[in-house]
Amino acid sequence: MGKALVFLIAGVIGGFALGFSVRGPVGVEASDRFAARSASRTPFSIEGRPSQGPEDALVEFVEFTDYECPFCRRFRETTYPEIRRRFDGKVKWVVRNYPLSQIHPNARLAAEAAECALDQDRFWEYHDLLFERYDQLGRADLKSHARELGLEGDRFDSCLDSGVKQIVVQNDLMDGYRFGVTGTPTFFINGQVVVGAQGPDLVSAFIEVALEEAMAASSGGLVSTE
Repeated sequence: MGKALVFLIAGVIGGFALGFSVRGPVGVEASDRFAARSASRTPFSIEGRPSQGPEDALVEFVEFTDYECPFCRRFRETTYPEIRRRFDGKVKWVVRNYPLSQIHPNARLAAEAAECALDQDRFWEYHDLLFERYDQLGRADLKSHARELGLEGDRFDSCLDSGVKQIVVQNDLMDGYRFGVTGTPTFFINGQVVVGAQGPDLVSAFIEVALEEAMAASSGGLVSTE
């Protein structure tokens, strides 16, 4: 690992809580809980979760998100397009739900709606529209958004009104909770935790480390960026 990269990462570990919507108090132990740690890929299943990028990518970037979270929206609007460009074809990008219902009353239903859109293979368009229309996430709004994107309206309405996606969202929440997620956005980069709406340079640094470690593991040797 390059020395400059090590210093960059070490210098920001203590500041992860910035740009971070929380569902409860985060005490002084937060920096320990979210300290960078190495892991072999993601520590929980991402099967069936919406993703972009190669299925066999060396790096899995899993985002726990909330559609009413302003920091999640900031990440999606500013950081994500840039890191997606920088690591095109090298990373599998995965989204999981972590609606903070205590402070974002519409977030859970919005997450269920996005899952209904996934059933019609329109998750990403719907996901992006939810962040654009973050102040229009009531039930009627969610149905209107689906029609605007050309989804089958009756099928979407039936999915949303039935509550069939509640268990999907709950499973995401439980996995997040088990692995220490307390707010959004939270990212797992091959199992390494990064918290908050960080900028593209910082997130890129963590992805570079994950790529380097994955390449070294796959080759059975060490890879140096120096």
